[in-house]
Amino acid sequence: MIDRTAAAHLIEESLESLARSGLLETRIAVSPDTVLLGSGAELDSMGFVTFVTDVEDRLQRQTGEDLYLVLNEIAEFNVDRPELTVDVLARYIERLTRDAAANG
Repeated sequence: MIDRTAAAHLIEESLESLARSGLLETRIAVSPDTVLLGSGAELDSMGFVTFVTDVEDRLQRQTGEDLYLVLNEIAEFNVDRPELTVDVLARYIERLTRDAAANG
């Protein structure tokens, strides 16, 4: 299982990797309130898709499980006002890995 702190670190590592690869023009300062998707996000749509894929790859390496991030499974993500923050995604990753460990 990956806890919220480890999940936030995984998110930060992924964003750093995207910046090093040149996919992001500037490094994103990561805090719990950093917007990953929605108004004020620094990732464009292609950057967000690449970010999600990278996070899923990192989750697979850390857990040995095929885990996928599904936006409509994130209770705190409101499609009427879509805004996905680092904290919301980290909590979702924690729950996703906890559920996978319980079912695995």
